[in-house]
Amino acid sequence: MKSHAVRFLLPFLIIVGLAGPMTGPGPSPGPSSPPPAALPAGPGGPTLEVRADAFGLPLANDPLALQYGKPCVRLEKGDRVRFRVRVEAEGDYTVSFDAAAPEEVLFTPPEGQLFVDGALPVEDARRIRFPLYYRSATDEFPLNRYGHQIPAPPVRLARWTEVFLRDVNFSQKYPLTIHLTRGEHDFEFVLTRETLLLGSVYLRAFSPEPPYSQYLARTSPDTSGVLIEVEAERPSFKNDPSIRPLYNRSLDVTPYDTYRLLLNTIGGDSWKQSGSALYYEVEVPQDGMYLLTLRVLQDTRPNFTVFRRITVNGVVPFDEFHAVPFRYSADWQNVTLPYRVYLRAGRNVIGLEATTSPYDAAIANIRQSIRTINDLALEVKRLTGNQVDRYREWEIAEYIPDIEERLATIAEKLAADKAALQAVNNGMNSQEILNYQMALENIRLLQADPNKIPVRMNRLSEGPQSAAQLLGSVLSALQQQPLALDKLYVHSPDVLPPQPRIPVGKAFSENLKRFVHSFRQPPYLSIGAARDEIEVWVNRPRQYVDLMQQLADQTFTPRTGIRVKFSLMPTESKLALAIAAGLAPDVALGVSTNIPFELALRGALYDLRSFEDFDEFIRIYSPGALLEYIINDSVYAIPETQDFWVTFYRRDILEQLGIPVPQTWDEVIAILPELQRYGMNYYTPLSTGSGLKGYLVTAPYIWNFGGELYTPDGLRTGLDSEESIQAIRFMAEQFTVYGMPLTVVSFYDSFRNGDLPVGVSNAETYIKLRIAAPEIEGLWDIALYPATVLPDGRQYRYATGSAQACILLADTDKPQEAWEFLKWWMSTETQVDFSRQLLMNYGPEYLWYSANLEAFRALPIPEEHKEVILKQWEWLRQPVRLPGTYMQERELSNAWNRIVFDGVNPRVAIDSAVLTINREMARKMEELGYTRNGVPIREIKVPTIETVRRWMEEAERK
Repeated sequence: MKSHAVRFLLPFLIIVGLAGPMTGPGPSPGPSSPPPAALPAGPGGPTLEVRADAFGLPLANDPLALQYGKPCVRLEKGDRVRFRVRVEAEGDYTVSFDAAAPEEVLFTPPEGQLFVDGALPVEDARRIRFPLYYRSATDEFPLNRYGHQIPAPPVRLARWTEVFLRDVNFSQKYPLTIHLTRGEHDFEFVLTRETLLLGSVYLRAFSPEPPYSQYLARTSPDTSGVLIEVEAERPSFKNDPSIRPLYNRSLDVTPYDTYRLLLNTIGGDSWKQSGSALYYEVEVPQDGMYLLTLRVLQDTRPNFTVFRRITVNGVVPFDEFHAVPFRYSADWQNVTLPYRVYLRAGRNVIGLEATTSPYDAAIANIRQSIRTINDLALEVKRLTGNQVDRYREWEIAEYIPDIEERLATIAEKLAADKAALQAVNNGMNSQEILNYQMALENIRLLQADPNKIPVRMNRLSEGPQSAAQLLGSVLSALQQQPLALDKLYVHSPDVLPPQPRIPVGKAFSENLKRFVHSFRQPPYLSIGAARDEIEVWVNRPRQYVDLMQQLADQTFTPRTGIRVKFSLMPTESKLALAIAAGLAPDVALGVSTNIPFELALRGALYDLRSFEDFDEFIRIYSPGALLEYIINDSVYAIPETQDFWVTFYRRDILEQLGIPVPQTWDEVIAILPELQRYGMNYYTPLSTGSGLKGYLVTAPYIWNFGGELYTPDGLRTGLDSEESIQAIRFMAEQFTVYGMPLTVVSFYDSFRNGDLPVGVSNAETYIKLRIAAPEIEGLWDIALYPATVLPDGRQYRYATGSAQACILLADTDKPQEAWEFLKWWMSTETQVDFSRQLLMNYGPEYLWYSANLEAFRALPIPEEHKEVILKQWEWLRQPVRLPGTYMQERELSNAWNRIVFDGVNPRVAIDSAVLTINREMARKMEELGYTRNGVPIREIKVPTIETVRRWMEEAERK
């Protein structure tokens, strides 16, 4: 880590008596060289520039640095620069940075922290985010093999831009300001994430942009006769790769084709996060005033207004462009902005950024209200011990004297926010307004009689209709600003763009042709491939299949000469039917992990270990991930994706209660009384609502107590061992003795509202919390699965991790080509490329948890979370499957149910289960030829993790 202290005294900064706008708040993307000048809107505040050659660091001289035209430095994570400024007049100032992220920074935007005089000047100076820009890899959309357009992969665009200190959610109208007193001040910038090229740092006296009336008074005359049409689905660049072009079959948009799918719009639900922006470069023939018209569609949020912040050549020219409204409409419409904008002859960059600034006050109030409600609910639970008895009276106000005042404050703010939202939406009642009203009624009801709060917690913080949950849904809705865009017109005031209306006759003709065409089967659902192709069925949505086909056509086929046809698998049940009918594909992807064993037993799958390089290839996996697919020394599937089971915990709640994050089951038991005292609890996957408790949640208990599922010869169950009996007893005592919740409808919801602030869950919960729980963002974390501590001190934390698998069908006439395809598909290069393109094309909810450990390490999630997951995968262990396994899985669940719900003695329940399991296993062994009259005639090997490790080690020695 480099650290440099540099004394740098700037010229005097005089602000008294000066007025006018500052330039370009927010990430203002200029071109690689300094951006073209915008029409001056008036005298700006004085600017002080700290050049990079004053930082005391070696200057960068790579091509990106040379594009800047001024000195700059390259900063790595942990690097810092210091400088000092002298301020001659006290006031509020904005801070901005000339910066560029190198092209090798792909997903995670660089972040930094700014300290002034040793402290954060504002809280959001803790996370200064520097944007990443992306452009399309090709000038035209590529076509798939069926003639439909598909998105071109976005690629990083390294460009210099002036980045202002803004709030981390990009929801405030203006950049953040720091208050500086007269005199000298020490500044320190620390890069906390990724790599960044840093140029000059600027300090400006804050002055907002002028209103449009003042801007118009200083501009030049109107232009005449100019109409420029830009297809919006092809932006020049964007700062969010997940804003994607879309197919739209409306006749009102262009381009349009009757039979082919064309990418003709952009945005919609993929363009809704505040700060996400599209940028269009437009060439105009002359200096002067122009109008902007956007053909848009906002049909997903009835009676709701979304907003866009518009920049011209990197700056917001006047105040009204900070938040331009777009109201709900069921049809495409041309929206001509009622403002003339000055553009100079030549290239101009127009930016459209989603913004929540008109809702910022409501968002801040909701967040504060939710925190207050959660704190209040916790105080009530502490007081009552969570005793929910409607016939017991409480004097809550005596113990929490300010409770009425706190509820009144919440109600007052919510009422004001509701009125403000109705004003923004022209008095219309959207779903957000209705949720506001219901939350407000809940709070006022509780305020009227605080003593009833203990029996009305469902009105305060618990359940989907509580005030906290209703406000959480409003918070999520206000933070989303979806808008679809078809065209951008730049035109003179005397020219009108064409309206999106199609003649009735043409509309009837097109709809008739499309109706007739709809009776044809989509080609990607067709069965069969050409003689020189391998056929791959995919048990995933169509967007996955399209991307797989694109990758194979672009990389695998040119490299190997092997052609591949991908098809959608309607359902997994069709796979067995296709095998029986002789119509099976060569390869199937996305197959559930319980299917390969059943097909392999019946000779329907190819033994992958028969390929010479198999043992070497599988080094990309966790050894325990393959156990489910092994029969004797043969392997009939390889993992494609992988799940994980880790501890999720609410950091805010545990810290408030003084409870440590449990690392072992003994520690879990130790914290339960404190949690339950406040009406909370611990969650385990055994609490899911389904009746059958599968191996995914039961087998880890057996292993972690030192037991095994089968005897070493594989002919009988291992559940009657002393270790397994202890494990099953503990599984039941979690509920019968320690009081964990028997049934939890949704751990995700209970975790959000604080009822279950800690528990074990999987990747599905992880994605939901990252994407759809804004009210607890930054308040939760993950840790390892709890370890079981054995009497001799050993600690085991085995957990399952099954997701989907890849199989090669036995009837294939191209086994070697199919194996080459599987190796390519699961290779680190392909998995990383596929994962990145999924994220770039479809957004952060499309995280691809590859079973390839090297590829998973490239996943753009927080490093601390990645380390926890990888550490837990060292304990990944899939249950071995043997003939009759289904009965053991079922009977293990039945034994648990009988102990917990029927009160049966554990040994009695286990003995009954063991008899049933051994009887069924004996029958299946006889049926499949492993025994005759109960006598083994064929050896059956029970694979272990050590078995797979030995294969890997032997391959490495070769």
